Amino acid sequence: MNKKLYLTIAVLLILSFILCSCRKEAQIVPAPTNTVESDLVILQPDLSLPDEYYTSMHQGARVWHSYLNTPYGKYHYVDGFILYSQYGNSKFVKLCTKAECTHMDDNCDAYLGKIDQIVPTNEKTIQLGYYQDNIYYVERSKKNGLDWNLIKMNMDGTERQLVKTFATVSLTQGKRCLGFFHSGYYYFVMINAGQEMGSKYNTDNNFYRVKLDDYSEYESVISHDVIPEACMFTLVGDNVFFYVRTGPYNENYKLYDENPAEYELYMLSLTYKNMRLLTDKWADYRNSHFDWENAYCYKHNDGFYELNLTSEQMNKVADFKIEDAWGSLAYFYPDYNYIIAFAKTSDSRGYPRYFDSQTLYILDKQYHILNSCIIDALKLDTGCFIDDTGTSVLLASSAHKPIDFFIYKSDIGTDNVKLNEITD
Repeated sequence: MNKKLYLTIAVLLILSFILCSCRKEAQIVPAPTNTVESDLVILQPDLSLPDEYYTSMHQGARVWHSYLNTPYGKYHYVDGFILYSQYGNSKFVKLCTKAECTHMDDNCDAYLGKIDQIVPTNEKTIQLGYYQDNIYYVERSKKNGLDWNLIKMNMDGTERQLVKTFATVSLTQGKRCLGFFHSGYYYFVMINAGQEMGSKYNTDNNFYRVKLDDYSEYESVISHDVIPEACMFTLVGDNVFFYVRTGPYNENYKLYDENPAEYELYMLSLTYKNMRLLTDKWADYRNSHFDWENAYCYKHNDGFYELNLTSEQMNKVADFKIEDAWGSLAYFYPDYNYIIAFAKTSDSRGYPRYFDSQTLYILDKQYHILNSCIIDALKLDTGCFIDDTGTSVLLASSAHKPIDFFIYKSDIGTDNVKLNEITD
């Protein structure tokens, strides 16, 4: 009996040592939400990071691809459905635990609707938000197409419910809203129908917000002439950054090299409700990044710049140019910076194609190229880059697919860098 007891204890100790040595992702215990018909297994929340990390608006590619990090795992809106993936490089599955569900139509819990059913057709995606163990999004009312509703659901996609109608016809007549989730609020602007942010035809100069966890109405944070002129905004902490295009601009991408646009960068303090101009020589929102002290940007085939938010001193910190690239997107992360460069190509009839050929460049923090990787699958101007998770770089090969490729960050700087397909 003693020998059996000692053997059992020894086995348990060995197993305990193995488990303790595993990666952090493997220590998270799955919650009991899987079904026979679904591969969905939602993780128990990882509480090692502060809640603000998940509730704040994300910068960079995650925004444009409607990709969301949460304590429970990763969420991605693609072609009308919310998909879920556990931590690590695991495959995305539909966010539905419904028995005998085909996961192909609006009966599926993961279904939100095609983008032109939720927001106007000239929007590329919707925004997902996380707050207090719920996923949030906004949609136009299916009843009249004018009201805007705030919706929330459980982390496994169940119990979807209307929180409130936060914008009614008195505000939305002839307009649509565009916004982002940030620290328990949905911040938004109203844009004239058929227009984009920054259009000269926009008339509403208010910057709005609505609280997520009560039934209060929306409020105007500030009224300012910059609001209807701004082509986008970014929320970081208690500051909001607005980009106003000042340089020449043309929708024809052929003119990009000859007429690169410059932007005025404004900063709104949510604490003091004051707006100030930081610089009139900034880059666009897809090539910018902010922290508590500084702003960073990349100007296409010019170089990298840093701007101190207090002194408003702006300095060029590195020259940088990519041959044969007509345009680019830059992403700034703690370990590396990344650039997606677009090369002009032609289709079978000789017509120009502007986003079919993309190259990912990986740079160190001194802006030296460490590796590059050609990606010829994604066709949209949002690029193929999605996120840097700390251990991997995540990419999508198509706008109609969730993340399906990754690069091990441990391979960066070596000859081993390659695209690895997510298969399970």
